[in-house]
Amino acid sequence: MPHKESSNRRDPGNVQAWLIGGGIASLAAAVHLINDAKVPGKNIHLLDEHRRAGGAMQSSGDAENGYVLRTACLPYFHDICVQDLLSYVPSPGNNGRSIMDVVRDSESGEGVKKPIASTRLVEQRSEGLEKVDDKQFHLGIKHRWDLIKLMVEGEKAVAGKAIKDLFDESFFDSKFWTLWSTTFALRPEHGAVEFQRHLRKYLEKIKDINNVSALDRTQYTLYDSVILPMIAYLEKEGVDFRFNAKVTDLVMYPEGDPTTISEIKLVHDDNSPSLVTIDPMDIVIVTLGSVSSGSVVGSNHAPPTSEASLEDTIMEDWSLWNKVSTFATRKFGDPVPFRSHIKESTVETFTITLKDPLFLDTYEKWTHNQPGSAALVSFVHSNWNLSLSVPCQPLFANQPAGVHVVWGYGMDLEKPGNFVNKPMRECSGEEILIELLGHLGLDQERVLPYANTIPCIFPMATASLLKRAHFDRPEVIPHNTTNMAFVGQFVEIPHDTTFSMEYSVRSAQMAVYNLMGLSKRPPPVRTNVLLEVFGLLA
Repeated sequence: MPHKESSNRRDPGNVQAWLIGGGIASLAAAVHLINDAKVPGKNIHLLDEHRRAGGAMQSSGDAENGYVLRTACLPYFHDICVQDLLSYVPSPGNNGRSIMDVVRDSESGEGVKKPIASTRLVEQRSEGLEKVDDKQFHLGIKHRWDLIKLMVEGEKAVAGKAIKDLFDESFFDSKFWTLWSTTFALRPEHGAVEFQRHLRKYLEKIKDINNVSALDRTQYTLYDSVILPMIAYLEKEGVDFRFNAKVTDLVMYPEGDPTTISEIKLVHDDNSPSLVTIDPMDIVIVTLGSVSSGSVVGSNHAPPTSEASLEDTIMEDWSLWNKVSTFATRKFGDPVPFRSHIKESTVETFTITLKDPLFLDTYEKWTHNQPGSAALVSFVHSNWNLSLSVPCQPLFANQPAGVHVVWGYGMDLEKPGNFVNKPMRECSGEEILIELLGHLGLDQERVLPYANTIPCIFPMATASLLKRAHFDRPEVIPHNTTNMAFVGQFVEIPHDTTFSMEYSVRSAQMAVYNLMGLSKRPPPVRTNVLLEVFGLLA
């Protein structure tokens, strides 16, 4: 049944929309404000403390100095809200066509070959690298019943618990866990609620989730193919981008409920303060937290290190949420559980720029996966818990012919490697590649001279997956507020799974539709617990 238009429908011509943060959630909100709510671009103001938009999805580099894909989008695939967003954004160089139109054309075009991924898990054996059968989970009765119990349990019953609190140690040695943990960057220390939601949403699809269709990818990196076209579109529509502008506080009145934002306090890069007055009919959409906070880039010859205090950096980046969370009990959430367990939320990524085909030839030989056909290949028994993504080439718009770029990540940064006797976090890019070559059985002398590997540590990468209480994540539209919304990875969207671009985009759509009083709503999150339980019993 369609939603009725709200009685608080705002006049799009008179609304001033203030978007705090320059990541995908704010950009998506701006696109939907223009297309769905009909707010003129000149009435939309995006405030960001950085020099450019893009948030955690920024990518950079060149063939000579090495490319840096700061984060790949995990999960790899897109979902319905992202597809809806991309249907509004013009595709550069394709007059009258949207990004989504072009993606669909590439999927259904004449002569399009759809390669199927053959391998998801591999391990080094005496006769060399071998594929691990991931089609059968070989779970024992106890583990199956533990999974079923988690899936049918109410969320409040497992709130505040970690995954490791619900399963014995042998579960985390299973191929089932290896597949889930590497696909969704889950750790035993992460929240049981997050694992529960992933099981309910993806258990039926998990065996096919590694196959990447054209609908799951864009031509280049998400930054090149999505973020930059979105920025160009919004600039053409007259959106007011204000960079080097850090929001330090949101002034609210009255002290009780209902709560209305009346002022935004800013500090600019020259340390000069300013104040934006917010009319009650204006709207403010705030991106909470930051998964890229404290990230550090290394080089081929040096590990990622920083002289700045990590805790101080994160506290500064999360200062707005820290401040507003003290304004009201519970309804603005609590950032502490997400920013206080860095060891459990850190992921290290690496981008390898290759000028010789040997690495990719060996990858294809052992896995039988063509570049771009598989979301990930993970190395079973890797001390660093390594996974590799080999996308279609070229990955970057300025990538020359004959140059290949692959991306990977590790989740255990403290153990010595299987082939390099030091923790991953202490390794240069070259040392990380040596470890990877050991797993692939490749002679390093034949690859290293033609490769440049750039590592990057993200202390907050999986912070949104940490265990939490029910009210730690605020609702997109906080209770008893009149002109504000929260978006991004740290808001509460019932039944949906965080750590994906889809989650940020869905939150932006919910914020725009609710604040502007529209009848439109995002499609419901699809889960079918009953069918999935039957699958586990089979």
